[in-house]
Formats: sequence, C-alpha cells, structure tokens
Amino acid sequence: MLPSFAMSALAFRPATEEDLDRLVEIHGACFPDARGPATRRRNFEQNPLGRLSDLVVAHRGDVLLGHGFAFQLHAFFGRRAVPIVGVASVGVAPEARGRGVAKALIEHIHSAGAQGGTVLSVLFAYRHAFYARLGYADVSPAHRFGCDPRAIPRAWIEAARTAELRAATGADREALIACYRREAAQRTGWLLRPEALWSRLLLSERLRTVITVREGAVAGYVLFEIDQDEPHADARMFVHELVADDDETRRILWGFLGAQSGQIAELEIELDARDPTPFALTDIDARRGGTERVEHDLGSIVAGPMVRALDAKKALCARGYGREGAVDLEVDGDAFRLEIDGGVAKIAPAQGAKLQMDGRALASIAFGGLGALDAARLGLVKGTRDDIARADELLTLPPFFTLDRF
Repeated sequence: MLPSFAMSALAFRPATEEDLDRLVEIHGACFPDARGPATRRRNFEQNPLGRLSDLVVAHRGDVLLGHGFAFQLHAFFGRRAVPIVGVASVGVAPEARGRGVAKALIEHIHSAGAQGGTVLSVLFAYRHAFYARLGYADVSPAHRFGCDPRAIPRAWIEAARTAELRAATGADREALIACYRREAAQRTGWLLRPEALWSRLLLSERLRTVITVREGAVAGYVLFEIDQDEPHADARMFVHELVADDDETRRILWGFLGAQSGQIAELEIELDARDPTPFALTDIDARRGGTERVEHDLGSIVAGPMVRALDAKKALCARGYGREGAVDLEVDGDAFRLEIDGGVAKIAPAQGAKLQMDGRALASIAFGGLGALDAARLGLVKGTRDDIARADELLTLPPFFTLDRF
C-alpha cells in the first residue's frame, strides 16, 4: 500500500541492484511498449551512456515511486565540450502520479547537476509542455527524409566508385572515433561519446559501417542498417550517421548510398534543419505516390531535444564563440554583460540598455535553437533592433543536431 504523502518526505538516491524489480515494474507502466522485463533491466544495468548509479530513484520511505537517468556527458557547442546532464527514462508509478513526483525528481537532478559543475540539461521530451513549465526550451528540429537512392547525383556515385571505400574492421575503431570527434567539434550538440556507446554501435549485429580512406587515413564513414519485412519485399536502408571531414568526402559517402539502388528501394536519413543536401537530390520521392493535398511528401520534421541552462551565466561561459564583442542581457530579471574575446566569454556588470528575455529564450538562442532575431519576432526578446542584431551575431550557433538520442 502506498503510504500517505504526509507521513514521510519525498527523497532521492542513486539506484541499486536491489531496486531493479520495482524499477522494471515502474518503467513498464510508463513506457508500455513491446520490450520485456529482461530488456528493460538491461537498459538500467548496461546503458551505454552511464551506470546504474546514474539512475535517480524517487522514494518515500521504502516505497519507490519514480526514476530518471541523469547521465554525466559532454556535448559540443561552439567547438567546446560543455558538461551536460542527459535526462532520460523519467517515469512515475501510476499510483503516485499527479502528486508532483516527476517535477521534484527533475528539480533534484538540476540541483545535483549544478552542484557537480554541469551547466546544461538536455532531454528528449515525451511531453514538451511538462518540461517547458520546468524551464526547458526547444532547439532546432531535424528533417527526416525518405529518399530514393536514384535521386542522388550521378557525379557523386561516380566519385564513390573511384574512391577507396571498404567495410570497417576492428582495427579501424580508433581512427573512426577520431573522425567522428573532428566533425563533432564543428557541430552543435554532438556528444563526446563514452567508450561504451561506441562499443554498442560498432559491435551491433544490425549495423554496418563503411569507411572512405584518403592518404591512408579514415576521412569519413557511414553507419547504416538494411531492413526487409519479408523475403523478396522492398529493402530499406536506415542511415544512422554520415560523418565526413569535408564536403568532398560527404559527397562520396552520399554517392555510396546512391550506388545501393540495385538493392535498396528507399533510404531514410535524418539531417539538420539547414543541411543543403536535399537541394542536390532529384525526385526524392520517386517510388512513392502523393495525394491531392500533398503531391510530394519528402519526409517528416522531427523535434529535436529540449535544453535548460542550470546557471545562465556559467552556461554562456562554457560554450565557445566564433565572434568577438559584447552584449548586455537581462535574463529573468538578472542583468549582466556578456563579453567575448578570443572565442571565450566572461561575465561583467551591465553597462547599457539590456536585451530582456527569460531563461527559456536564452537557452534556445545560445544553444542551437532560435536566433535572437527570430526570437524577437515571436516576442520572446525585447530590446533595440541594433542590440538584437548584435546578440544574433554573437550567440547564434548552427542548428542543434545530435546523432544520439537518449
């Protein structure tokens, strides 16, 4: 029987092995999909992003009421690896819902993260409105394309045929990871991946990795799987990631995908909101029909993660910058000046007219969501036109686009 909430205070602690049966029970009630108890147990015990002790348990006395992962990770923003907490698998037992358990759990994760030096919280929301009320902001959505491989330019396919392409082997592991890290540092939101995550990806029986080599070094790779509903049915390729040192290598890897048209009816790939590649493709939907309302459906717009700055000033100083300058801000009533020199920011007392915004707007603007100009159009930022334009120039990053969901 669930004890009265007045009898004992809600408390939090790391999960232990003794908790697993109850945790699996709660998880199954919150995420009632086809996964069985053994799979759910492995999600807690062998998660590639962290340990069982990264799972925070909410309890009253001896009764476990909820759980949520708080992975200690780093993600790249402005070419700097920023310490983040990755929040995942937040769930509350059915009999305890509606009593503030999830809210208290998230706030505990925020507090513990800030005390440990984390400046940003990132999650993939099950319900955006709930997390928005807790200060989380949306970042850029992604585009998920269903693409006929014949849409890929013939010149790219010919370039792939003359390039050095081969299946990756275990000996390529470190070079492949180094290739990923080179591109990750240029992107917004890509993780500095733990070794366990690399093992999960590279040792998967479902996934295949093809690399391209230039001057003896791995210059790019594509990680994919091929699926077929039944023998002789159309085969589909799901591209999990395409990573390249430069645009020429990226075109070669796309050419490799195009060369699969003899087997693959359609490939699915997710791209960041500003990726120009679809402009080079012809008849992306060639094997699909349309409707009277939508003749050419190229895919879906997919929500990205949500972010929350645990400390606005520390978060702004943790990321990198491509321009120098200064801007005066007022975030949730706290006024300060952001000064950027040599790609590094510092906080100083405000000196002039301030841009006014709340913490949600700042998190989106500074970490790969809205630009300041677009935020102002939506009424989320107030200030002079010149100050808004300066903030847009200083704070805007490429779209937040991560290959790893959690």
